[in-house]
Amino acid sequence: MNADAAVQGIKMPSELYSPFNPAEAVAAFGDPQTAQWFCDGQPVVLPKSVLCFATVGNPDSQPFLGTPASFVWKPGRLNYDSNDKVPWFPTAVREVWGSNRETLKEHHVFLRPQGDEKFIYVGNAHLGSWGGRPGEVGEMSAGFSLNSKLPRDLWTRLGGYPGWEVEVNHQVRRMDIGDLSSFRSLLDELSSQKFGHLQITRYEEDSLTIHTNSRRGWLMYLRFPADSGLYTHDEQYAGDSEAEEFFLCACGIDLEFLASRTLPKPAALRLVEEFFVSGELPRSVPWTASY
Repeated sequence: MNADAAVQGIKMPSELYSPFNPAEAVAAFGDPQTAQWFCDGQPVVLPKSVLCFATVGNPDSQPFLGTPASFVWKPGRLNYDSNDKVPWFPTAVREVWGSNRETLKEHHVFLRPQGDEKFIYVGNAHLGSWGGRPGEVGEMSAGFSLNSKLPRDLWTRLGGYPGWEVEVNHQVRRMDIGDLSSFRSLLDELSSQKFGHLQITRYEEDSLTIHTNSRRGWLMYLRFPADSGLYTHDEQYAGDSEAEEFFLCACGIDLEFLASRTLPKPAALRLVEEFFVSGELPRSVPWTASY
């Protein structure tokens, strides 16, 4: 039991990543007689805890791990509680704060892959967001950040990508480490477009992002998801220091960056390929904290 749990009187399993069926988990966190079951038994509300049970699957319509330290829950239907203003995600499940923003309950997440009987306890989690496109089951979700990053083997067991996750114009694909031919096909696709966007990440949770227009590419490297970032600049740039390059994301957002902070498009794409191959930030260009 950790110090925070002891103060709040919360009973906890002795170790992370232990397997539980729902009844065992409820008994580990409190008195089963006080348990309230919601959403076809996926969340269970206790006086000091909200336990979330989920079977991970297809991210388009089922709960899934977004990263080794984040979990996205998706409802199986939208009418779990017709008396609640949010029928697919009831108040008792989502609201764990008091009127003075004090913590009244903690969310705890239990996950299992398809076909498994027991759920694996992956620890405390913070509910960061919930919502979506009303009326569409697969578009509604609740996002949790896990207090403990999953070990690599458990991450892959629960559906995490073993290699790279590559997002091209907001279409997500997964690639094995070393699959250069497939990755080059995506870069060729990006090269042929007037505007494009690609982001590559992996288990380590660092990421490299590129936005391209017909001439130039803007790059950003994040060492971790909340990082302020590192950015390239063009040492050969001889134009107006105040000139800007215009980019358009596939989501419709306009972006403008100093031209001196961009690179010629072929050179920028080569850096992305180098990062995919080596797994290291290319040092053939300077990277700074200013974009």
